[in-house]
Amino acid sequence: MTPNLPQKLWRPLSEVKSYVEKFPEGVFLADVKNRVGGFKTLKTKEQSELLEFIRSRENILVLPCKKVNAKRTTMMLRHKKFGFPKVIPGYVYPVKDKKPEPQKTIEVKNSEVRPMSLETKTSPEALRKQAEELLKAAEKAEQEANENDLFNKKLAPVKLEILQSVGAVQRKFDELMDCMGTLEKAAQKLKEISA
Repeated sequence: MTPNLPQKLWRPLSEVKSYVEKFPEGVFLADVKNRVGGFKTLKTKEQSELLEFIRSRENILVLPCKKVNAKRTTMMLRHKKFGFPKVIPGYVYPVKDKKPEPQKTIEVKNSEVRPMSLETKTSPEALRKQAEELLKAAEKAEQEANENDLFNKKLAPVKLEILQSVGAVQRKFDELMDCMGTLEKAAQKLKEISA
């Protein structure tokens, strides 16, 4: 669920998004803090709130990364239409979580493969049967991987089209917000004149 954003943060949000969109390779949060006027003027708490709002949106990626040999993690902002980067030169990316990942187990469907014990005497027929089951399981896993790869290849252009459409809608929304701000200022001037 997208959090509500205070009216004060709409203009800096628009500026940040316009700035990030200019950089296909992405831009670091430090550069955003230094170069985007609306973001620079915000208090630290407001910057964090805006960053959290950006993170929850679908059109800007907030990517944690770490400079090589550095202890602190930094953030890179990148428009989603450019996709996730494979590498960030000079940085460790993706930053590995310190928690160990749970070990993955391979499930062999419709067959039970028992680990062999040296103590158990196994007949050649039983070994052949076990080898055949393992080969079938490997072939099935390979086929499923190929099918997934084909699906992902078909999905990629559709996903890109959707992301570009979302970006276009977001740009129009930003223009609308800018116009609303201009309209509010004009209405305020009109009130002052008629008062």
